[in-house]
Order: sequence, then C-alpha cells, then structure tokens
Amino acid sequence: MLQIQSKDELFAALRRRMPIMAGIILLGCVLSVLFALGQQKLYMATAVVQVENARISAPEEGIGVTSDAVRRIELIKQRMTSSESLLRIGEQIGMFNVEDSSEELNRTSRLIIMREAIQIREIADDRINQPRTAPYALVIEATTDDPVRAAALANEVMLAGIEEARQQNLSRAEDALAFFDEEAARLEAAIEEKEAELAVFRRENDQALPSSVGALRTRLTSLEETAFGIDRDIAELQTTSTRQRDEVRQQEIALLEDQKALVETRMAEIEEAIARAPQVAQELALIERQIGNLQEQYRTVVSQRSDAELEQVLEARDQSDRLTVLERAVPADESISRSRRSIATIGAALSVVLALGVAYAAEAFNPAIRTAAQLERRLGITPVITVPVVERRKSGWGSRLGILAALAALAAAVAAAVQFFGTRLLDPALWERFLPRSFAD
Repeated sequence: MLQIQSKDELFAALRRRMPIMAGIILLGCVLSVLFALGQQKLYMATAVVQVENARISAPEEGIGVTSDAVRRIELIKQRMTSSESLLRIGEQIGMFNVEDSSEELNRTSRLIIMREAIQIREIADDRINQPRTAPYALVIEATTDDPVRAAALANEVMLAGIEEARQQNLSRAEDALAFFDEEAARLEAAIEEKEAELAVFRRENDQALPSSVGALRTRLTSLEETAFGIDRDIAELQTTSTRQRDEVRQQEIALLEDQKALVETRMAEIEEAIARAPQVAQELALIERQIGNLQEQYRTVVSQRSDAELEQVLEARDQSDRLTVLERAVPADESISRSRRSIATIGAALSVVLALGVAYAAEAFNPAIRTAAQLERRLGITPVITVPVVERRKSGWGSRLGILAALAALAAAVAAAVQFFGTRLLDPALWERFLPRSFAD
C-alpha cells in the first residue's frame, strides 16, 4: 500500500524517482522524435468520372439495360485496376523509382504499392428498398507521399478508364454487328435450302398434295363411271346377238377390256395418291413450319442487327453510354496523414505517462516508512524523537557513472536511429517540414 497521503509526500516520491523518470522521458522523447521523422506524409488526390447515359435511347430500354450498365461499370472498374494497367501507369509516372539500383522492386511489390495507392468507389442512388441502379459517377482516389504524383496517378487511372470504356463499347458494338451479319447469312442460306427442298417435295408428290386431293376424288368418281359404262358395253356385246361375226364382236370386247384395264390402272394410281395424302400433308406441314421458324428467326436477327448498327453509329459519334471527366485531380495542399509534430507530442506525453507509471510501481513495490506521519498512520505510534537523515558526502563517482550510462544509452538510441533511417535525418527539407514555418524561414 502506498504511503502517499499529502502533496509533500507526493513531491518527495517524485524527487526520489526523478532519475529513472528523467531517463524514461528523455529516451521516450528521442524515440518519438525519431519515429515522427521517419513517418512519410501522405497526400490524396481525387478525380471524378461522370457516367453519362445514351443521348439517343432505345425504346425498349429498361431494367435489363440498367443491369447491363451495372455489369459494364463493374467490368470497367476491374480493368482499371488490372495488373497490366496499374504497372503501366506506375512506370509512366515513376511510382517505382528507387535510389539504390540493387533494391529494384519485383512485380508483386509493385502491384502491392499500386493497389494500396488506388481506390475506386461508385456514387449511385442507394436508397433503401430500391433496386440497384447504375452508378452515375466514379470517384478515383490516389494516395502517395508526393502530391504531384498522387494527382498524376489519379488522372492517369481516370483517363485509362475512360479510354477503356470507349474501346469496350465500340468493340462490343462491332462484335455484335459482325455476329448478327453472320447469323443473318446463315439463316438466309438455311431458308433457301429449305425452300429448294420444298420445291422438290412438291414436284415429287404433286398428285398427293392436300390441294390436289379434291380433284383426285372427282377424277376417281369419273373413272369409276367410265369403268361402269365399259362393263355395261361389254355385257351388251356378250348378250346381244347381231349379224356381226363372232370374230368382230370379240375384237370389240377385247378393245373395251383394254380400255377398262387402263381406267382401272389410273384408278389404282389415284387411290394410292389419295392414301398417301395424309403423310404427304404431314411432311409438307413440317417443311413449311421449319421454313416459318427460320423466317421468324431471320426477322428477329435483322431487327437486332439494326439495333447493333445503330449502337455502332452512336459509339462512333460518341453518343452512347460513356464516361466523361467531371473533375480532374489537382495536387493537394495539405497532407492527410498525422503531422510529425503531433506524433512527437503524443510520444512525449506517453513517455511522461510511462515514467509516472514506473515511478508508481517503484513506490508500490518498496513501501518503506520515511516520515513520522507515515509511522503514526501505519502503526498508530507517535514517535517521540525524529532524527533527520544525514547523508554523507559522496565521492561523485556514482552520479558520474549514472550520467555516463544515460549518455551512452542516448548515443546508442541516436546511432540506432541513424542506422535505421539512413541519411534521411541529414536532409534539410525533412527538418524544414517538421519545424515551424517561421523557424524554418
């Protein structure tokens, strides 16, 4: 339990622990200053890209077109932050320049630097209970230790994204037009092939076509009547006795029988054609249905080709969905990172707190009775005589050794800082940015 119950006892305890507290505060302040000097100032530059809708909209545009726009923006964002694009931009603006040629960054390290420096976010109508809509702006934020380089990085990424979007839209329109041209040519060839097949089928089955069945039935009835008449004539010749000779009558009967055979042959052909009529009608309907489907597909492809051709014209005239520069990035005047002075101040304050904590712990682990008041509080005994402590004159070697140890620790800390930070501590520009402007001037 601590014996501190008054201000005098508190000040006495602080005086007793002052050497260790001073050492901790001194070392903490030195380390805080070195840490603050080692921190880089970060600057942020922001570029804004506006997503413009098509100046001439298609009449069927709706939710499907909105979803397609969302996917297109996502694809543009992915390509803006692709490895090849980031590495090319980084090389262009000098993001990977190092003073020591032996410390050249590899591909992975360069990508990490670029991805940490670039952030792209969307600005869209994100109201609650509303379907996701296409963003109307893209915000590109670049963060580096150089304000000019940060602005250049944001602008280069923005311009690369705009060019990528334009090339993507134009390529998509050209690919769609080429696809519909090929599809239309394929359907035309298929329709011509089916029409030729239909013509051959009609020619080979002209008598069994549905349009000819009625005429065939009429013809069959007429042939049946003709055959009946021939039979009647033959019967009359066979039963009627005339003055003609039998030889002449037999010739007439033979002639009538030949006529009847021809009629019966024709009747058999007509009956066969009528019997095949349902199958012919089914096959004919199938071919015509296939031709109809092909023609419907052809009309759809022609309509879509017209839309693709219009989209290509709009892309060529820069009147479709596009990205435009809304705000270019400019070099920042102020750093977004914490100032070195505040870092050093916080470090010094923490050093003081740590020193007080160490002093408190030292007093807590050594609760000696040092005054008459503490003796009376602890034991309830009132001392009769209080003999003050008379310190002998020290030779001075102990204090000198303590001072030498503190100086050695300080020198070791400074040497370690120089070893760690290199020649940056000798840079006048670094100290000018850390010190007040009036002092630096």
